[in-house]
Amino acid sequence: MSTLFRLAADPLSRLGRLQWIRVSGERHPLYGHQQVPYLGWRFEDPRPEKLRIIERATRTTPTQVEWRIDTSRRNWLLTPSRLLGSSENPAASPGFDERVRVATQDQDFCIRALADLNAILRTLHDLIDAQEGERQGY
Repeated sequence: MSTLFRLAADPLSRLGRLQWIRVSGERHPLYGHQQVPYLGWRFEDPRPEKLRIIERATRTTPTQVEWRIDTSRRNWLLTPSRLLGSSENPAASPGFDERVRVATQDQDFCIRALADLNAILRTLHDLIDAQEGERQGY
């Protein structure tokens, strides 16, 4: 299990039981290039309050590229905006895979976006810690 996967799975699983998770952003195991970072997941119970805390972490983290959360399907997706098109179901559109392929060729973008994803996940972790501390009266 990669460090990035653990960094993503830990805070998300603290928000609720995960049915599925996929994290991209590590180096390609065969070719060695940096892959485009994004995070997809599905909660067993996808409540709005879970989404709000993830949106807050995304919104309040200083980033180098713009990020969006797509909840148009049962699997939610946190991704650089550059990967999403303007269609109604952007992550499901045929162009998503092509945009990922093109973005992979921009290794500077991939490196900056990976730093962003790491920062967003750390912010999410901290927000959940603070929320749990408030519930326990700390």
